[in-house]
Amino acid sequence: MGRARRHADPQRENGGFSLTGTKLFAADATSATDLIVAVRTADAPDDVSLLLVDARAPGVSTRRLPGFLSWQCEVTLERTLVPDTALLGGAPGQGWATLNRAMLRALPILCSYMVGGCQAVYEMSVSHSRTRVQFGVPVGRFQRVQDHIVRLVNHLDAARWTTGEALWKLDTGRPAEASVHLAKAVASEGYLEACNAAHEVHAGMGSLNEYGLAAHTQMSRTLFHYLGDPRWHKRRMADALEW
Repeated sequence: MGRARRHADPQRENGGFSLTGTKLFAADATSATDLIVAVRTADAPDDVSLLLVDARAPGVSTRRLPGFLSWQCEVTLERTLVPDTALLGGAPGQGWATLNRAMLRALPILCSYMVGGCQAVYEMSVSHSRTRVQFGVPVGRFQRVQDHIVRLVNHLDAARWTTGEALWKLDTGRPAEASVHLAKAVASEGYLEACNAAHEVHAGMGSLNEYGLAAHTQMSRTLFHYLGDPRWHKRRMADALEW
């Protein structure tokens, strides 16, 4: 059996498109009713086209990916027929601009979620430092524990302020592309490092699944790469600033 192609390969068939291939890291694909599939068509080899695909159409199968990926799924297309009317925008080769506009509005929402995660692990860490007693005093009295909480706060504040600036620019109609990419880069790193610092404060207790910190750690690793990792967003920020 041949190896599955990790892209959707469109072929013209019966006045529409026949799609074969595999898409990884599709969010919530197992519960979606429709899928937006980005493909390269012969009409526009230098850009992407967007096709609206019925998730229950013949040839479409989905499965949830295991591990740290949470809601991430794999979508397999096997000669799935899509009519020309499913081409979003009415013309091929206009997909990337549409995706970029949508991403600029979706990314600050994702960043806000990560800011909330940082705030949650901060509150957990402060509470633990006040109630966990070692050598007869709360562990929050120890300077090294305080150092970890300060490091956590620094990442929290950086994520909060960069996200706030991106949202403000979008809400007021200002050029926001560079700020959006900066916010995603900072928030991704901030959530991950905030969880690292929180584990230093909690020590072994933080690894218990029942406690809740481990769930934040898992999510911070997932969102670090989701919709672009920090390195990719820093490059996009530099492009937006024309550096």
